[in-house]
Amino acid sequence: MTLTLRTAAAFALVAAAATTANAHQVWLENAGGGQVRLHFGEFNDNLRETSPGALDKFKGVPVLEQRAGTASQKVEGKLTKDAFAYTVTGNADTLFAAATYPLIDRSKRNLPAMYWQPSARWVASLAQPVAPGQALDLVPTGKPGQLKVVFNGKPLPKAKVQLVSPAGWSREAQSADDGTVEFLTPWKGQYVAEVHHTDKTPGEAQGEKYGEASYVTTLSFVQAEGAVSPPLPPAPEKH
Repeated sequence: MTLTLRTAAAFALVAAAATTANAHQVWLENAGGGQVRLHFGEFNDNLRETSPGALDKFKGVPVLEQRAGTASQKVEGKLTKDAFAYTVTGNADTLFAAATYPLIDRSKRNLPAMYWQPSARWVASLAQPVAPGQALDLVPTGKPGQLKVVFNGKPLPKAKVQLVSPAGWSREAQSADDGTVEFLTPWKGQYVAEVHHTDKTPGEAQGEKYGEASYVTTLSFVQAEGAVSPPLPPAPEKH
């Protein structure tokens, strides 16, 4: 009986280690003046992972894609204490970054490795439609409060999209057959929307095979008009 309990506890620890990162997200914040930051953590809890720490687990610094109209350029960044930081020039319509995380080993649970792909998009305005261009993408359609979920170039129905307000509260909606969801955005300030999708098609990434892919993509934007929002909750203490 003791052995069974120890085995169960060991499996629980492995599962927790494998899903800690998977429960997180990356999101972009454009502070203006050409300064852009890619954070890793939980926006609604005001949690930003740091370096040294969980931020160092990524394989290199993600490259930022900056798009304005039909023109695009790649921007290299650097690792700082609490984010990947970039300096951009000009006015972008949208920014995008996909972070590379090591494949998650699940062999101790007799499961194949998992490919986890966290990505982040920022848009200057929800009033301007943005063309999707990533595996799992979340973009504005140009209609008030309407976003669209796309996977591998096609609308993704029945996807759960969570929108977190500047105050940290969240609302969830399920995408329609055309991949669209609609939200009210009454507060002014930064919002972060998030969508997850799991693809059980085996594949290969980073020179290794995996049996399942898990995608999480965020869309961040700043609402210039609206009611004054309460602040985000205090950041949790790290032990």
